[in-house]
Amino acid sequence: MDIQRLYARIAQEIVGREDELQLILAALAAGRDLLLEGPPGTSKSTILRAITAADQIPLHFVEGNADLTPAKLVGHHAPSRVLQDDFTADTFVHGPLPLAMRDGGFLYIEEFNRVPEDTLNTLLAAMAEREITIPRVGTVQAAPGFRVIAAMNPFDNIGTGRLSGAVADRLCRVRLDYQTAAEEREIVARRTGSRDPWLVAFAVEVVRRTRQHPDLRMGASVRGAIDFVLIGERLAELRRVSLAAAGHDPEARRSLVAAAQAALAIKVAVRESARRDADDVVAEVVLAALAETPDPPPGAPDAADHDEGVGPEGTQVDPDRLGAVAPDRADGSPRASGTQPGRVYLGDEAQQAATRRRAGQRTFYGFAARHPHLADRLRDPVDRGVLEAALADAEVEPLDVLAELVDLADRADLRSLARRLAREVIVRQARRDIGGRGTRGRLTSVPYRGEAGDLDLERSLERLLTTPRPADEDLFVLERRRRRRAYALMLDISGSMKGAAIFQAALALAAVAVRVASDPFAVIAFWRDAAVLKRLDESVPLDLLLDRVLSLGGRGLTDLGLGLQAGLDELERADTQERIGLLFSDGVQTAGPPAARIAAAFPVLHVVATGRSAESIAACQRLAAIGDGRCAVVSDLSGIPAAINACLAA
Repeated sequence: MDIQRLYARIAQEIVGREDELQLILAALAAGRDLLLEGPPGTSKSTILRAITAADQIPLHFVEGNADLTPAKLVGHHAPSRVLQDDFTADTFVHGPLPLAMRDGGFLYIEEFNRVPEDTLNTLLAAMAEREITIPRVGTVQAAPGFRVIAAMNPFDNIGTGRLSGAVADRLCRVRLDYQTAAEEREIVARRTGSRDPWLVAFAVEVVRRTRQHPDLRMGASVRGAIDFVLIGERLAELRRVSLAAAGHDPEARRSLVAAAQAALAIKVAVRESARRDADDVVAEVVLAALAETPDPPPGAPDAADHDEGVGPEGTQVDPDRLGAVAPDRADGSPRASGTQPGRVYLGDEAQQAATRRRAGQRTFYGFAARHPHLADRLRDPVDRGVLEAALADAEVEPLDVLAELVDLADRADLRSLARRLAREVIVRQARRDIGGRGTRGRLTSVPYRGEAGDLDLERSLERLLTTPRPADEDLFVLERRRRRRAYALMLDISGSMKGAAIFQAALALAAVAVRVASDPFAVIAFWRDAAVLKRLDESVPLDLLLDRVLSLGGRGLTDLGLGLQAGLDELERADTQERIGLLFSDGVQTAGPPAARIAAAFPVLHVVATGRSAESIAACQRLAAIGDGRCAVVSDLSGIPAAINACLAA
């Protein structure tokens, strides 16, 4: 590979990226396999396609996802030909990995962190030894130009997992971030062919603002600016307006906002806690940018007024909006027995019933006595950046500090900021420790449809007995498919559940939400009463659900049976193949009848034990044994994701 010649040629096609392009070429020329890491629209595939086109290198593209099996990557024997000719090299349909090795090409795998671990493991020999052995086929040696090149978005945590050490150890990494404003303007001008420099500059400015907007978890890439310009020019032509006059022409302004919404709303990710939709945020960004852009005529309006709705904390419920108390069960029996049965609350009433007073229970004076160095930096009103910097420099666990700040009675600014930051830290920790697990599923026999899969010999032979000349669709292969499950998470918020203990419950919730992914799950908080914070069939954003949990407070007595019954009632509504309960509690019951009978009614009941005494742990172990489940004991925040994994392991 003549990297000097390649660089000179490719640099003419790629805007900017001199350092990244040089690193990529150097790693490839050194014979290294490569991981390109960066958000969408940062030229990862563009650079790779330019390299392969310039040097005429075969490019084998693979889209990474949870359904990518080893057989789809390596290849498979065609079932109908196997029945006629037995297993031979000629009956084998090569997948992209051996094809790239044979051709000396690049195997390019997008969304690398979405690929199941067992599939990634098939790359180990190819990367380390430059060969793979395929049963009944033989050994495939890699031609000199073969490289594995992976790409992934570090900001996308949904359905992703961490790379194993064995895979990461065989890769070099080049990080690509968003480019400068000038480079993005040049990219947009090239890709659109626009002759309107004002619109090009404005589109880039709007896109760059989305990356910093507090209500957006992820902003738009340069692709958004390209689409904005293309749509905007065509829309202006149809409506006979000049978009550059949007500062004083209402019709031009409406057209500018509409074009931006069409181009960008689907490309940004709104924080669940924002309580807004993407169109609203995009409109706000466009109008704010328009007000500060010097090119249009004077009179540009300020950003449009928007109903702020629920504040950053987003958890206070209007006392006048109360839902109904959950009715008795279908068989007419009450939801809790005993002389003073507890109540199960639903809807808005559930949140109000579980929520403590807003003011908190600690003072900043007490916080300063415990953390003098932190207090010096937080004494005056602070913004998010100051708080994050203070936590990064502190010698204590950030979540422990945030738990104290959330409970301050005399600092509403810190209380709100700490809760918002805590949500993000909790979700990040849960995704880091849980992400990618539990996605493999079970092997299921399905008709062969031309895709890779291991032959299900028994079912195929049954069909062959009645079909003398079988076609491919008469044969069966094994594919990995997940069994849908329903979950009920029951959080004990009685007695001492305050401060760090509430954060434990929030982390448990986040870990379960990440672990179960798309499966339905319910969340119940219980004390003497019980509140259903999320029903099984209800769609609640994780940020909002965490807000609900972080607003909980200790409520005195503990009716384990009522909490379990509320969870069991939710599971009875499920139409899934499996139903699983998960109890997060110290197992100590101080109200209501014994919970053993209800625990035994669960198909499966796992218990995460939060108490430290021998009596508490023994009580949790008994409940798990009665529910045919597992019991995992935790003593601090860091152990909660591992305990969730241990309980929910397939």
